[in-house]
Amino acid sequence: MIQWNVETLETPDSVAQILALADKEWDARRKLYERLRRKTENSELVSEDDKDIKVAFENYINSMVTGYFAGKAPVYDIEKVSDEAKINIIKHLLNKVFQIDKKKDEELKALIEYISKYNDDPTEFYELAFDYFSMRACYEILYENEENEIVYVNQSALNTIGIFDYESPVNQIGQLRKWEEKDKSNNDITVVELTTINGKKYYSPTPEDVKKLKEDEDRQKTGKWTMLPCIAIENKEGLSCFELVISLICAYERVIQNSRNTFQYNDDAKLKITGFTPDNDLMVTKQDKDGNPELDENGQPKQVVNKAREEEDKAILNMKVFYTPDKDGDIAWVEKTVQDTALQNHKKTLIDLIAMISGVPNITDLGFTNADNASALDRKFFALEQMITSADKQFKKAILRRWETIIDRINKRKNKKYDFRSIKIDLQRNLPTDKGTETDRALKLRGLLSDESIIDMLPDGFDSASELEKINAQNEKNMQRNIENISSNPNKKYEVAKGGGENVELPRQKDSRIGKDIRQDKQADTNKATGNI
Repeated sequence: MIQWNVETLETPDSVAQILALADKEWDARRKLYERLRRKTENSELVSEDDKDIKVAFENYINSMVTGYFAGKAPVYDIEKVSDEAKINIIKHLLNKVFQIDKKKDEELKALIEYISKYNDDPTEFYELAFDYFSMRACYEILYENEENEIVYVNQSALNTIGIFDYESPVNQIGQLRKWEEKDKSNNDITVVELTTINGKKYYSPTPEDVKKLKEDEDRQKTGKWTMLPCIAIENKEGLSCFELVISLICAYERVIQNSRNTFQYNDDAKLKITGFTPDNDLMVTKQDKDGNPELDENGQPKQVVNKAREEEDKAILNMKVFYTPDKDGDIAWVEKTVQDTALQNHKKTLIDLIAMISGVPNITDLGFTNADNASALDRKFFALEQMITSADKQFKKAILRRWETIIDRINKRKNKKYDFRSIKIDLQRNLPTDKGTETDRALKLRGLLSDESIIDMLPDGFDSASELEKINAQNEKNMQRNIENISSNPNKKYEVAKGGGENVELPRQKDSRIGKDIRQDKQADTNKATGNI
């Protein structure tokens, strides 16, 4: 975390010093990002053969954590304050006035829904989570485009960093970003952008000293927001989700590579023959064109491999049967012994440690594959849930500040009094679900919760607002059809029109036998109830 004095934040010297601190952090994040995808450039291939085996646990861990945390979009709702006793206590003690206005609540909910859909909120949330868990920080910028639409978009953690004050708790006072671009002369230049509540300022290195910056006043943009229009979420421990297990991953890769090398050595093993002497010598003296021995720098004859010996060895290897003249002779391959049980145990230990420290469950584990219900899956993800508790709270706080900033701008521009504190944020976990079980659970709550809440609980992803509109329209259509049927058939009673448009006439008279059975059942129930008193 970079902390600075807000009064000197925008000076070129301060920005240059902040940039030097940021470069160190960006370099560390770049290494983490390259470790995650196991290459430096998009044009590269991770591997083309098995000479350098890569087991990308980092990518697996990050995908599991990010998918579990941000695989489902945040759910926004408006909290309605209805307890008058609590309202009066807060009003009396804190002089806070709650304006209970259902119309305003509906307006605020509609605004949140419209803005979040315009900005593709599920994708934005996933991208923020991906940066946070892989590079230990994520950033977002807010602005208003030419069409007066409020936009919030992710800024890469590879070239963006937050700046905070010295208060307790700390408050974000700025956001710094650096990139390379082409100028009008097609030269590569470095641009540094500083976003504060006053707007945006741009800086570039001086020709005399690249470590010093000068402000580009022509590109300066005055701020239009009354709050800082950017968000920074930085891991308090400065750790990515896989950083603590990198050494274990390296150890696992070394075991795999050593096993590969051992098997390759055995594939190319040498043949050992005892009790047999070849006819040709292994080495012979090298001769020139005239048949004279060639000498080295010390005046000694040069020795080379005897081609006749090579041919003899090939012939022996290709022979189906080989006889050793000595009764003690033997033929065998020189191989390395593979301790398979110890090797497998060692690899399993490394995998278990990687899973334990990262909190990510091993999906090949028997306990995971046998988890056939939601409760069992929850237990398997319990450790991961504890790992992301801090992230959950940080994201909720940051997202709420995003909406506070947006609502503040709308209130100022439209002279409204929407309260951002009434916004409820639910970050749902992305787990495999049994749709039948989830549906039954939701339907059992009918009568206790509203129809809108019941629809939101269903695992099929229905839009509760649109579904309720369809139900109301369907009910009105059926009601109109029933009225028309009754009007056109005044002599028929109890005729109703169902969804399919068929007329169903209910029986007008009771069957005497059925009525007798009903009376007997009632009498039996009465006697039973009396006996229990």
